[in-house]
Amino acid sequence: MGVLGLATGAGSCRSGTYHRRVESTGEAASDVRAIGSRQALAELQRVTDAALSHLDLEDMLKELLLRMTEILRTDTAAILLLNEQTGMLHARAAKGIEEEVEQGVRIPVGRGFAGRIAAERRPVFIPDVNHADILNPILREKGIRSMLGVPLLVEGRVLGVMHVGTLTPRDFTVHDRDLLQLAADRAALAIEHGLLYEGEKLARERAERAADVLRAVQRVTDTALAYLSIDELLDELLERMREILHADTAAILMLEDDGRMLRARAAKGIEEEVEQGVRIPVGRGFAGRIAAQRRAIFIPDVNHADILNPILRQKGIRSMLGVPLLVEGRVLGVLHVGTLTPRDFTKGDRDLLQLAADRAALAIEHAHLYEQRRVAEALQRSLLPQELVDIAGLEVAARYMPAAAAASLGGDWYDVFPVGGGRIGLAVGDVVGRGLPAAALMAQLRTALRAYAFDGYAPSEVIDRLNRMLAHIAPATMTTGTYLDLDPERETLEVVNAGHPPPLIIDPEGRASYLDVAPNVALGVSRGSRYRSQHCALRSGSTLVLYTDGVVEVRGEALDAGLERMRRLAESVSAAPQDLVDAIVEQMVSEGRPSDDVAILVARVAPLADRMTTRWPAQADALSQIRHLLRRWLRRHGATDDEIYDITVACQEACANAVEHAYAPGEEAFEVDADLTDGVVEIRVHDRGQWRRARGTHRGRGMPMMEALMDSVHVQHTAGGTTVVLRRELGKGGAA
Repeated sequence: MGVLGLATGAGSCRSGTYHRRVESTGEAASDVRAIGSRQALAELQRVTDAALSHLDLEDMLKELLLRMTEILRTDTAAILLLNEQTGMLHARAAKGIEEEVEQGVRIPVGRGFAGRIAAERRPVFIPDVNHADILNPILREKGIRSMLGVPLLVEGRVLGVMHVGTLTPRDFTVHDRDLLQLAADRAALAIEHGLLYEGEKLARERAERAADVLRAVQRVTDTALAYLSIDELLDELLERMREILHADTAAILMLEDDGRMLRARAAKGIEEEVEQGVRIPVGRGFAGRIAAQRRAIFIPDVNHADILNPILRQKGIRSMLGVPLLVEGRVLGVLHVGTLTPRDFTKGDRDLLQLAADRAALAIEHAHLYEQRRVAEALQRSLLPQELVDIAGLEVAARYMPAAAAASLGGDWYDVFPVGGGRIGLAVGDVVGRGLPAAALMAQLRTALRAYAFDGYAPSEVIDRLNRMLAHIAPATMTTGTYLDLDPERETLEVVNAGHPPPLIIDPEGRASYLDVAPNVALGVSRGSRYRSQHCALRSGSTLVLYTDGVVEVRGEALDAGLERMRRLAESVSAAPQDLVDAIVEQMVSEGRPSDDVAILVARVAPLADRMTTRWPAQADALSQIRHLLRRWLRRHGATDDEIYDITVACQEACANAVEHAYAPGEEAFEVDADLTDGVVEIRVHDRGQWRRARGTHRGRGMPMMEALMDSVHVQHTAGGTTVVLRRELGKGGAA
């Protein structure tokens, strides 16, 4: 990969310009010993030993050439290293002809003095440079008269050429040749080690830089995902891009709605672009061509380029690199950087800028959607539950607040609904976007989540399907959310979190902590994502707090600080849902007007005492809730599955009689009281109506069934209504 040349005035080797092919150093070493050059060998040993100990390749080459000119008493010396990919010898180090390195001299293998040495792998002696095939004009310009060069070989592989020269005519001897070849052979090994070390060092530096760059790009996109406003996002993005590419200027031009013009939206170093409202037609100028051709463009010299924007020249920008901002093949705008000094942007620079632009484009798209979240509060609230469903044994409160700096239409939402089998679904989400599109998408997601849950899908499957649906109806949109399936009877909770802040749990003793939920990406990030759920215990008397990030995020503050502030607040106030919601709004939301949309849902699983008194509307819909609440109460007090079944069926029959027979159509109610005393369950179903006779040929069988399932059944008819008393002793098996 190089050539070392030396020029001396010692003995002659006129017997031939070309020398035999060099394969090893053994014979050359014996020749040197034959001439008794002990001092030269000692010097040579010091050179090569020093070279082998050097880790810096440049310093090693300089030291090597200095020693060689002293040993062979030459005026010049040089090393050219071979680039195997291009087949060119590159001047890497020189003494006496430093211009070779400064001017980047390159010699093709097979041509000229050094090229023939590398191609034929043999020493070459030139007694008179003026009458020789010399490609490098510097050699004649410096007045070199005679030259000797040898190949640099390692295990038969050519590393380059080493040559020396003199300013006066000289006949280099066979001994000079052998000494130079010996030095070259030993130096080649040192050079090989130096090149390997240099390659490893460069690889490490590239890897470290790549890691730094990726971290920087990740910081940009992470910041974008934190729902900055579009202006803040663009400002942060440009600052990061200048750091990453060591550029002096950076700017983003966004495509206008008609798709014909680019407008300067944000800039660093050339803020005048934004201040003056610079607009560039698509297809013209630097940015316009990037948008039209959808590819990166590099301008090495702005002064000799097709530039429409005069500000670029006025600011003294010399070189520029720009790339398109693309989302699924659609052009959003252009990102470009520039330097105040000439610079050759590399392919790596281009790829890095395009990588950042691709990721930033998605963040910008999300930010645009987020900005559209402002329209009318009335519409927003019409898309959220107007009244929270009344679920027996569950106390619920909720609040939605639009961002202060925007219209009221947004994408934050919450929901609570019975799933079936006594289980309850609770959900909260945040659609990234603003305005009517975000609100409409929020309504679609809320409806779809309910539908999937009602169809009996497990929580993880519900979110999987929601993610796939989102990829079809809004492929460039992202939303976070948490869905919980609560089973009050078994005191368990199954939760799926999709990139959302974790639920807060307040236990019956008042201690608050966040659920350690399994990490899942936000909805819309990847249609191929699969979501995992996890099961948690939730004791009776515990309170769940679901919320969107507008509750805990404060600009300029770590998210953990907001989470800890809400946790401490939850421990310091009443766990009653409405009280807790009011406290969160009062103390967590700035002056009651948040900087981002806020949605809060608080649900408390009410503890059940030994005596339970409830009142129900005389409607068939109430029967399922009675059944689930009674099952929970019985299980809480140690009833077996069989006992729960028998008692629940008997109570259900008594309640059905109250609904069907006690009242005429209208808004009426009945009470169900349950008590446990000394292991005996007593249930009283009381209505204030008058029972009607059973109608139909297959009716009137409720009483025998209740008597078969319970230890005793008593029906009391009075002027004030009817009371059915059911008793069953727990722990003795079937009914007596």
